[in-house]
Amino acid sequence: MIAPGSRGFVFLLGGMGALTALSTDMSVPALPRLAEVFQTSADRAQLTLSLFLLGFAAGQLAYGPVSDRFGRRPVLLFGLTLYTLASIGCIFAGSIEQLIVFRLLQGLGGCAPRVMSPAIVRDEFHAERGAQVLSSVVIVMAIAPLVAPTIGGFLVQYFDWRAIFIVLTVAAILVLGAVATQFGESAKYRDASATRIAGILRNYGRFLGNRACLGYTLINCGVFGGMFCYISGSSFVLIDFFGLSTQLYGLFFSLNGLAFMAGSSINRRLLSRHAPQSILRVGLAICMLAGVLILLDAERRIGGPAGIIAPFILYCFGMALVYSNATARAMEPMPRIAGLASSLIGSSQMLSAALAGYLVNFFYTGTPVAMAAGVAVAAAIACLCNVLIVPRTLRR
Repeated sequence: MIAPGSRGFVFLLGGMGALTALSTDMSVPALPRLAEVFQTSADRAQLTLSLFLLGFAAGQLAYGPVSDRFGRRPVLLFGLTLYTLASIGCIFAGSIEQLIVFRLLQGLGGCAPRVMSPAIVRDEFHAERGAQVLSSVVIVMAIAPLVAPTIGGFLVQYFDWRAIFIVLTVAAILVLGAVATQFGESAKYRDASATRIAGILRNYGRFLGNRACLGYTLINCGVFGGMFCYISGSSFVLIDFFGLSTQLYGLFFSLNGLAFMAGSSINRRLLSRHAPQSILRVGLAICMLAGVLILLDAERRIGGPAGIIAPFILYCFGMALVYSNATARAMEPMPRIAGLASSLIGSSQMLSAALAGYLVNFFYTGTPVAMAAGVAVAAAIACLCNVLIVPRTLRR
């Protein structure tokens, strides 16, 4: 079994989290193709992404309390098994409706490793050290969005969309095998009341009633919402509106993962000299600036596709400075209900992402404006949550 904090520990948690990025980013270049193959609209094709995110959000609400009661390992094994079976279902889907259903089930299973990773880190480490470990995990996770769009674009162009889900199935089997053979239980406490309705509601109240937990959770919701505005809308904007090929789109999209990886690496180094909140503020400012630049380009057509792509690369860098610090800060006050806390953080992020992504495509009129406005508004919401909800003592 791997030791907490070791390289193997970081790579396993990062590999589990990478499934999420693979499931979303690798499928993005296929959205226009799905609309064509199944003869459906752009917003209906986008439901294959939004319903994945909805399942991803809903499943976490169950997995968190269950893991506080029975431990992290059984939850991981169940979720990864469900994800694997749903991925196989996606391969053989014969209609857009079937694909949407299997994507929903895929999200219900795939959220287990996502909600368990921060809980496992909180089981083993406290705030500053936890933020450093999470940054290391995020660096590993960032490899997936770095390569996923390029792989997705290549697979769509040369093998069609089903090949994407074959790759996801293989990746899921590898991660499931690693968890089954290498991961030992991390939970230090067992809460017998964690799965009782009264206990769940009481713990929800504890978390949501804490301004630090609520504020930092909403900050992550904001930046995640902005990211998924781009993820959901960029393929239609850059491929259909600006005329980029799927391969070129995937290559440019991969730069977002590189920026996120660079930001996470810098964040890990900065944490040894600066307070997490100071770094978080800088990240929020960068996200806000990037959102404004994207909106200006969408309205004025100043920089063409580069005016969309370059600012969002900057956005991803800023988001990396926000994510790990906000997550660690939100988890810190709740050591005995780390599973539930992680589930609320992750579920709210994915709900905001699913809503943001769907709204962008609902209001899509063939121009970049809806996507750009979504990124800018989401960044502004994150900044406001930091100012208005996070306690002043924690903002210093």
